[in-house]
Formats: sequence, C-alpha cells, structure tokens
Amino acid sequence: MRLLIRHFFERFLDKESLSPQGEPEANLTQTLGFLAVPGAFIVILFQPLTFRGWDLAMIRCFFVSFSMIVMGFLVVFEWDALFPDRRDYQILTPLPVGLWTLFLAKAMAFALFLGVFLLDVNFFSALMWPGIDSGKDVFGAMGAHLAIVMLSGLFAALSMAAVQGVLITALPAAAFRRVSIWMQTLLMGALVMLLFLSPRLAFSLAGLVKHHSPWMYAFPGYWFAGLYEHFRPAVNNSSLLHLGDVAVWALAVAAGLFVLTYLPGYRRHARKILEAPQPNPSGPSRLQLALTRAIDRRILRTPVQIAVFHFINQTITRSMKHRLFLATYAGCGGALAVATFGSLRLPLTLSFILISALRAAFNFPSELRANWAFQVSESHHVRDCLAATRKWILLCAIAPLLLLQAVVEFASFPWTAALFHLAFGFALSVLLMEVMFLGFHKAPFTCAYLPGKINLVGLSVIYVFGFTMYSNTMAELEGWIESQPLAIATFFAAAALAYVALTRWRTRQVEAVAVLDYEDDGDPAVRTLELSA
Repeated sequence: MRLLIRHFFERFLDKESLSPQGEPEANLTQTLGFLAVPGAFIVILFQPLTFRGWDLAMIRCFFVSFSMIVMGFLVVFEWDALFPDRRDYQILTPLPVGLWTLFLAKAMAFALFLGVFLLDVNFFSALMWPGIDSGKDVFGAMGAHLAIVMLSGLFAALSMAAVQGVLITALPAAAFRRVSIWMQTLLMGALVMLLFLSPRLAFSLAGLVKHHSPWMYAFPGYWFAGLYEHFRPAVNNSSLLHLGDVAVWALAVAAGLFVLTYLPGYRRHARKILEAPQPNPSGPSRLQLALTRAIDRRILRTPVQIAVFHFINQTITRSMKHRLFLATYAGCGGALAVATFGSLRLPLTLSFILISALRAAFNFPSELRANWAFQVSESHHVRDCLAATRKWILLCAIAPLLLLQAVVEFASFPWTAALFHLAFGFALSVLLMEVMFLGFHKAPFTCAYLPGKINLVGLSVIYVFGFTMYSNTMAELEGWIESQPLAIATFFAAAALAYVALTRWRTRQVEAVAVLDYEDDGDPAVRTLELSA
C-alpha cells in the first residue's frame, strides 16, 4: 500500500512531459509559493487594523472562499484522479493487486495531494490570524480559522468529485465522455472566475444578510462564513447562523453523494472510464466539411498552411491540458467581463486575454515525442507555418469574439457607432496579435517548454498591468475619436501603417530563420549535469 500511495502521488506530479529536461517539481514549487502568497499578504496587510462585527465576518468569508475555490480547482484539474487510467490498467491490473486496493491507494494519494495544497493555502493565514481576530483566546482563534477553511476546502473537493460521480452513474459511457469533457471545462472556467470575484462576493455578505436576500444562499462561501459564526461569534445574526446550518447539511450531502456514487459501482465506473470512446466518432458534419473546404481553397491555399491550420484546430479540441489552460483564461475573462460590463473596456480586455491565452497555449506541446513528424517533413516552410497560425487566430478566435460583440453592439448602440466599435476592436486585435507573436517561430504545440524558468508572480504582475493599461488607454482613445471623423480616419491610417511595419519586420525575421524552433533554448532556473544522458 505504501508503494502504491507513493507511486500515485508521484503520478500527480508526472504529467505529460513539456520538455525532455523539464522538472515538474519546479513548477509545483512555484505554484505552491504562488498560492501561499495571497493569504499571507492579506493577513500581514491587515495586521495593524482591528476588525469587529461585519467587517470581521466579511474578511472570514474571503479566506473561506479562497480555500474552497482552490480545492475545487484542484479536483476539477485532476478530474479522473480516483480512477485507473490506461497506463495503470495495463501495468497494474495483471499484478496480484485488487481493484479496491488500487482505489484506496489512489484515494489516499489524492487526499495527500489535496492536503498539501490545502495546508499551503491556509497555513500562514491561520498562523497569523489572531492579529486579525480581535477576540480573546489566541489558540481558539487559530484553531477555529483552520477548522473552517479545512472544512470548506473539503466540501469543495467532495462536491466536485460528486459531480463526476453523478455523471458517471447516470450516463452511458459514450455520453459520459462527451458530457464530462464539457463539464470539466465549464467548471474550470467558473472556478477561476469565482476566484477573481471572491473579494467582491465576500464584501457583499453583510448587505445580502441584512436584507435577507435569497442570493445569500447562492454562494457556498456564505454558508461556511455562517458556520464560522457558530465557532466564533462576531455579529450574532440569526440569518448568518442559519447559513452555518446550511453549510453542515451541504457538507453531509456532498460526502453522501461521493460515497453513494463511487463506492458501490467503482469497478463498473473504472471500466466505463477506460472503455468510453472518444467524442464525435462519426466525424464532422456536412456543414463543417463545406466550411472546411471553403477555408482551404479561399484562405489557406498551400498544403503547409492547410496542415498547420487543421493541426491547431484538432489539438485545441482534443488536448485536455490545453483546453483546461484556455478555460482558466476564459475564467479570468469572465470575471473581468462582470467587473467592466457595459463599458468600452470590455471588448478590448477580452481580446487581450484571448490573444495572450493563445500565445501562451501555443508555447507548450501537446505530445512532445510526436513532433518528429514536423521535423522530418519540414523544408523551408517557416513562412507558411507562421501564416497559418495567424490565420487560425483571425478565423477561429478573433472573428467569433467580434461576432459575439456585434450582437451586444447593435443592440446597445446606433448602427454607425456599432460598426465603428467593431472596426476599432478588430484593428487593435490584429495589431495586438502581430505584436504578441513577434519572435514566435514555432509550429504551435510542437516545441519543448521549460516550465521551471517562468516566474509566475512576475508574469501575473505583467499581465495585470499590461491589460489594464492597454484596455484603459485604448478605451479612452476610442471614446475621444468616436465623434471626430478626421480623428477616426487618422487612427485607421496609423493602424494600417503600423500593421505594414510589423509585417515587414516579421518578414525580415522569418527570412533569417532557416527552420522552426523545436527546443526551448531559454535559460532554465536550475541547470542539471545531464549525467543520465
């Protein structure tokens, strides 16, 4: 059992390789550090202040929500963690090891994995929590805070696992695979959006409870803030205490659903996971085929562009890690859409997030060991490959976003203003694409990637300030020139000149590149001696 637990725990870290020299532990360490920062920083920031009453209840709600969302995110990311995958099935099942032994080992390894993150997220906040809680009994304050954030994290983990359990119990294998893929993607995006909205949700607690709003039952973070009130009273509000009772029942229901959907039919569920066919076995529809032929003939034209374009399309739709990566960015976009809904900043912010998400997703490989197919067939096709990448972004990313924007624009503005907003957004999106993909000399998803060299905190700061300055500045420019025809003509002329300049610069770069990049030559944070090689 000890060997199996260790093996399965290491499997959580041993994801599909991003680089031959890549160390998954390096990225895990950065992630743990990144998740530990918010709680520690906020507690230290608020140490000089004394919180009482509703202020204390809302601060508690924020920490409870953060712990809950992180745990839910991890369970959704490791969606099939409790079931044996094909590698486990082929290697372990011929051994004299029972399926229940595998289940217990997987469950204990998964619990250990979640426990590491749960402790990491809440350790510093619990350690310094008495500086926030103005009540007596220091150890009681620490213990109550740690207990509630642990219970809220446990609820989120059990709830996400129970969602999969209900799906796999109720649906046949083929339907389960289709629905499970979409459910995992939607949950990932929703949890990321809640993570960014959690401060706003937490500081809405007092108003919702005081006005007895039914919305206070819509967010589980409020329930566990009410449970916190049972442990350490701050406001003695009956409605908030009632939410604590809801939290207890919700935790019991989540645990019951998990037990009832996993344990009785675990063997059948494991076979269903293994035998479930891939989605869409019948192939594309007639409309999809007609659209594909039109794009191939009118837009792509060369065989290399056709191949790269459809390779990007198939990878985006079939690769789970890329789909979840993009769902994470979509969650960020959803949170910003809620925060900036109705302003000119919204379309600009969404286009920035979309293009930056694709730029990041194209960097890491889908199946690194299979990139030999590109390397052996490549013969001075760098320009066609890069052209196909940009055409895919225009047709499959920017164009759908503009279509969604058009519905809102024509419903909210006169048709002349709506056309201007769409043209302005399209011009900026194209320029942003050219700027972000300068120096990108790769076939998407085929180049090795060293995750350990990325500074997550620094990258997050760059992104936050980047899209904030970009969206604010461009929205102000759009509002200023909207009513001035001469200024509009000047803007589009300047945008056209900038596009020509960027295109020529890119052409000179491509002419200097003999082949595409298949190895990440960035300097890693830690160099190895490579003695095993």
